Amino acid sequence: MQNPKLRYFKPFEFFDHTTCRMGSDPKTSVINPDHRTHDIKNLFLCDGSSLVTSGRGQPTMTIQALAYRAADRITALAKRGDLGA
Repeated sequence: MQNPKLRYFKPFEFFDHTTCRMGSDPKTSVINPDHRTHDIKNLFLCDGSSLVTSGRGQPTMTIQALAYRAADRITALAKRGDLGA
């Protein structure tokens, strides 16, 4: 017999959003448009934390798009010699 208290229980999902805002100003953002952190030169964040809000449903495809974009940006930085110690 099913517990009546659990009848309407639905599992929830949790996604880290809005914890590392993207922007040009280090005072109001954590990463720049190249996905590089303002404080640590060669630390790049490519996850849902740069999303300013959560859309409807799973953010997986949006996060994948950000990762592809970050890979393109990192490749361009490497080709220009902007990655280093």
